[in-house]
Amino acid sequence: MRIIMMCFRNLKHRRLRTLLCISGIALAVAFMVGIGATTSRIMAIINEMNTFFKDDLVVVARDVFVIQGFPIGGTIPETIVNELKEIKGVDDVIPMLFGLDLKTGEASRIFPANVTIGFPLEKFSLIISMSKLQLHGQLPVNSSKDVLIGGSIADQYNLFIGSTIHLKNRNLTVCGILRGPSFVLSRSIVMSLKLAQEIYRYNMRISMAIVKPDPHADVERLANEIENKINYVMVLTENERNELTAPILDEMKLWDYGIRLTLFLMSIMLISTVEIMNVSESRRDFATLIAIGASKLSIFRMVLAETALIGFIGGILGLFLGGTIAVFIASSYTSIPALMFIQNFFELVSPFLAVEILALTIIVCCMSGVIPAIFVLKMNINEALRSEY
Repeated sequence: MRIIMMCFRNLKHRRLRTLLCISGIALAVAFMVGIGATTSRIMAIINEMNTFFKDDLVVVARDVFVIQGFPIGGTIPETIVNELKEIKGVDDVIPMLFGLDLKTGEASRIFPANVTIGFPLEKFSLIISMSKLQLHGQLPVNSSKDVLIGGSIADQYNLFIGSTIHLKNRNLTVCGILRGPSFVLSRSIVMSLKLAQEIYRYNMRISMAIVKPDPHADVERLANEIENKINYVMVLTENERNELTAPILDEMKLWDYGIRLTLFLMSIMLISTVEIMNVSESRRDFATLIAIGASKLSIFRMVLAETALIGFIGGILGLFLGGTIAVFIASSYTSIPALMFIQNFFELVSPFLAVEILALTIIVCCMSGVIPAIFVLKMNINEALRSEY
């Protein structure tokens, strides 16, 4: 505790230099948190998409772009359902129409404003597991106008069971609200397949067909057989879906690690430079302390404690600033009010990410204090006292 108090006094004596150093660390941490939180959320959404069709085969139009089984564009005829059911090894087939609410000219948006999912509602439990979700209300009774909405949409627009929403010139009734940890479902509008086809004008067309194999079927063989019999589709197994998105996830991880490494190196150079200057200016103080009996180990600990203190203060400030950046990045890409992200702050900036970055920042700061601390240990006390007094 005494060392910490001495460090505070030393930092107060050099307020401008200390402020600039802390500000530099805070900006570096803020950038890491802002980019890291946004990247982590995108990766979590991509990974979550595959949980909907675990162990299933996803049939989509050939050569369309697919993210974990969800095709972006491209449709296939609904009549394919009957063709698939005739193939040996197929237990059930669920047609689905999947749509992203992307505004004109914004096809590159990272987060869609909402997701529309249409499928036969009697197959609801086969597509959406309710083990981690809560359904407030009931499943659609009137398939021509009843819909389920995600909790995030309900909160954003202050919707409740019985509310009327306007979608593509159709008035729809909210019969239930889905709440839970799912990123995708929290921004989803779930309806019957027929209603989705009417709204989006895809008469007798679907985005994809979910094939549930027989328990004892060879999934790889079944996928190949479907592609051979129906030449205008491609069939994605769970492994293939992961392989398609693996390069995207790897690039995002590499980008995240690269930014962290660069900013850590900048932080090390910044703190080392400042501490070398502080040590140089404090030669007389350190020499006096050693002359009156203080051990060099105590001086070493003092220098490291000072750098760790700078890192802690800068890290805390950076976490708040970085969290704010992440909130506004997510809000700008989703059209979701920033207040909603603030209310669910730790869903965007996970506690694990915050603790990890803060811990790494303090470790890096301590490492950067080793060089000036070594200067202190190698200092000639007699010469320092003679030159300073």
